[in-house]
Amino acid sequence: MSDLLDDDLEFRIGTLQLSTDHAATNTENQREKTSGNARNTPVNVPPSVLSGADSLTSSSSSFTDAREGQTNAQQGTEEAVQTVYPRYDVPFNRENIKDFFTFRRGVVENAIQECITALLFPEDGEYLGSWLLTEITLWDNEKERIVLLTSRLVMTIKYDFIAMKQLDFKKTYLDDLDTIVIGELVYPPSSLVPERNLRGVRLMWNKGEALPLKTVWNPFSQDVPFITFASHPIYWHKDGGVDERSTYDMELFAEKLQRAVETAPSACCIHHSPIVIQSYVGLTSLLHNKTSMGFFKVRGKFSF
Repeated sequence: MSDLLDDDLEFRIGTLQLSTDHAATNTENQREKTSGNARNTPVNVPPSVLSGADSLTSSSSSFTDAREGQTNAQQGTEEAVQTVYPRYDVPFNRENIKDFFTFRRGVVENAIQECITALLFPEDGEYLGSWLLTEITLWDNEKERIVLLTSRLVMTIKYDFIAMKQLDFKKTYLDDLDTIVIGELVYPPSSLVPERNLRGVRLMWNKGEALPLKTVWNPFSQDVPFITFASHPIYWHKDGGVDERSTYDMELFAEKLQRAVETAPSACCIHHSPIVIQSYVGLTSLLHNKTSMGFFKVRGKFSF
């Protein structure tokens, strides 16, 4: 049944909005006088096709821009307060998460070490880190993936945690990336899919262009010019401190990815804004994700 795990068969109802209009809009600063002081109105930035955000703010400094801090005025001065994290809807419960094969001690560590030994070579660059994350496909299906990061590439690995063997892998070179979006995973306003209340990171190499119809409507297409990751469900249930959960943390992966991109001679832009998942009804993906079909786990008398 492992062959069915990647069958992203979904009858998608609704209209997929594909915008190819990337013409920059003309903006100008307007000044309004209030109490003898002038202020500037914000400048609108054209939305991104694959992020769908109304506005994107670039960051070329530090990853802390992704988790925005709030400030409050006190005694005539503004003091930065502790960073406010978004509300998460914790996936699965404590009892259900124990059925995941990756929840067992040593399974993930052994699998990652095997992948590093077998798949990474000196020409792939300096090894920077490894994670077990959730990949969210174009059709909004969640998949369990090992992710390796080097100074030259991001490697996404499909791994069988029951048979303990590699099934497939894909290399995405940092030089090919043109945009990285870090933010909350959202759906279009007309979507009937419940909100996730979850953050993610999207790596894109489409140069701002809309997806062709042959890619959008083909669930088996291998030409999707982006990858979307979120934290693995185990992240919220793993015992121990930050170090114990770091392997499943999307935020840590995004932080190291940003540093790698900023260090490399790359023209990749990093934005902090919502990431739109183009799903409008998604009955099949809802069933797929609710039953965790993209993860290796014990399912009654069977394991797949």
